[in-house]
Amino acid sequence: MTRAFRAPAVSACVALAFVISQPPSTGAIEGRVSFEGTPPAPTFVVEGGRTQQVLYVDKSGGLQYAVVYLNVSRGGPTDAPPATLNQRDFIFEPQVLAVSAGQPVRFTSDDPANHNVRSDAKGRNAFSVNTAAGSPAPPPRTFAPTSPDDPVVVSCDIHPWMIAWVYAFERDRFSVTDARGRFRFENVPPGQYRIGVRQPAGRLTRDVAVEVAAGRTATVDVRFTQSDLAVPTR
Repeated sequence: MTRAFRAPAVSACVALAFVISQPPSTGAIEGRVSFEGTPPAPTFVVEGGRTQQVLYVDKSGGLQYAVVYLNVSRGGPTDAPPATLNQRDFIFEPQVLAVSAGQPVRFTSDDPANHNVRSDAKGRNAFSVNTAAGSPAPPPRTFAPTSPDDPVVVSCDIHPWMIAWVYAFERDRFSVTDARGRFRFENVPPGQYRIGVRQPAGRLTRDVAVEVAAGRTATVDVRFTQSDLAVPTR
């Protein structure tokens, strides 16, 4: 009687331990992009006497607005919600926008001024839309895929210092670093990957190899210095 009563309990405990110890089938990648040295001098904004940073670097060196992506092709069409590129205080926000190819992008303005948004691209990614105060909002646009080394440059014809970059990816995993230079990719299948890092305002470019193991987080530390800069002229 005693032996028959205890056997199922032991079996149940063994089964539970097996489920708990089963490792996840995917891993993660997290990292930080930083800039060491003196960033380029900011651009003067005529309206209001403000300035716009060329590189957005926090006190610890974290580099914002760096595009980070994995060499993994997208499995199918995107259903991502619309992204927004806004004009505020005569600056584009965000400075760098990364979207899936075919994802709608809205162009908006919070400024009580005349603005437009014009791209430097040819073909499907060529456009010019009016975002002047009081005018109807232009319809969202979609972008054809861009090369990581050739994003779409957008500007305002009326305010020549205004510039931003749009990347349109056919990849499953891409990100733009936050104000501390951080990024993270979840649910990455185990394997060897190449991470691309691009910051177009300073023409900063780096490719890094990383290995992902199931149930683990791989860390990546990408550091740029002044010797990596090639600030474009307009």
